[in-house]
Amino acid sequence: MDITFQSIGTIHTPYFAFNTPHQPIPDAPGDFWITLNPDYASALKNLNTFNYIYVLYHLDQVTSPVELLTTSPWAPGTEIGLFASRSPKRLNPIGISIVKVKEIQGNELIISGIDAYNGTPLIDIKPYMHFLDSKADANNGWFDALPDKEHTIAHALGLSHEHGHQHNHNHHSHTHSHHDDHTSHEDGQCSHHNVPEHDHNHNHNHNNHDHGHHEHGHKHPHEHND
Repeated sequence: MDITFQSIGTIHTPYFAFNTPHQPIPDAPGDFWITLNPDYASALKNLNTFNYIYVLYHLDQVTSPVELLTTSPWAPGTEIGLFASRSPKRLNPIGISIVKVKEIQGNELIISGIDAYNGTPLIDIKPYMHFLDSKADANNGWFDALPDKEHTIAHALGLSHEHGHQHNHNHHSHTHSHHDDHTSHEDGQCSHHNVPEHDHNHNHNHNNHDHGHHEHGHKHPHEHND
């Protein structure tokens, strides 16, 4: 059965390539907002009464083939099923993120950081409701069994943290600690990447503004693993 969806808006972010995080970072620097098709603006009524929303979107820049068995960047070498992963290489390329609603003006939603490329097509918006969506007995599945769980969580959340490494160089060993800024990692590991810097400094007046000038550059067909 073929199913067709129509884009109902556009997600705007400062992310164009490998600087996209694996998960939403609430306090990520830059501007994040959603432009809804003006025809659907009335559907936003009362959405401002919620703190958080689900954002569903089309992973339109993921071009790699789908694999039913995959590996997570958080557990290299561990094979897991696609449905037990957060990989963007889905059978149906649909992404979902929970973000904070900061402001709604007309057909625009100012939101917290979201892990989507600039220009990502919007599929749907739904409210996050505490009594329905917060599960007291929720766990992290296979993630809970990782040997360095807390450190890996810091990577997954894009948190800056300190940690040590033990090296064995035949006749001697030493430890050292360093500070990592894990805002973005392609492989989920403690390696640093030379990522092109994109400076998009904009001053927004969300009481009366037009974001038409915020379409930056061109899309890049890159992807990241969640």
